[in-house]
Amino acid sequence: PQMKTFFDYDFSIAQHETTCSEFNSLMGMQLPCEQNELPVTNVTYYDAVLFANAKSKSERLDTAYLYTATTFDKDGHCVGMEGFKFDASANAYRLPTESEWILVASQGWAPKEAWNAENSNYKVHPVCTAGKNKVNVCDMEGNVSEWVNDWLGRYVDSTVTDYMGAPDGGSVGERVIK
Repeated sequence: PQMKTFFDYDFSIAQHETTCSEFNSLMGMQLPCEQNELPVTNVTYYDAVLFANAKSKSERLDTAYLYTATTFDKDGHCVGMEGFKFDASANAYRLPTESEWILVASQGWAPKEAWNAENSNYKVHPVCTAGKNKVNVCDMEGNVSEWVNDWLGRYVDSTVTDYMGAPDGGSVGERVIK
């Protein structure tokens, strides 16, 4: 169903995906990347959450994600957080909600001008090398997939204000990527 979302708050979104160099330098990791200007890939939802919290802390802001313990796999990726909570009111970096992502992406949606299966040679490209939309944000139509904050859930045929996504992951327990 078509759901319309309105916002009674302001939000900011980064101009481009997080690059390998940004992620590796802030997180003290060395994820394999061919070039520093490429968007970071092969990160879990929880890796993205830890990055958002680390970026907030680096600028002396609050953190939007709270947890009591973390679980990492053998490659150093965060695969779980106990006591996980999201504080939407925090003055902090966080992943955009799916509704926020859709609003920004819809500002001049032009997939033929983005890196996609038809023109990318199935390779990741440096950020912002295929154009920007009307609000000066790039790569929303392609290049790599991006995590958003939401649990995977069903839309409702309604108008909603400040939609923050499904309350939980239901029986599937999956997060949304765009």
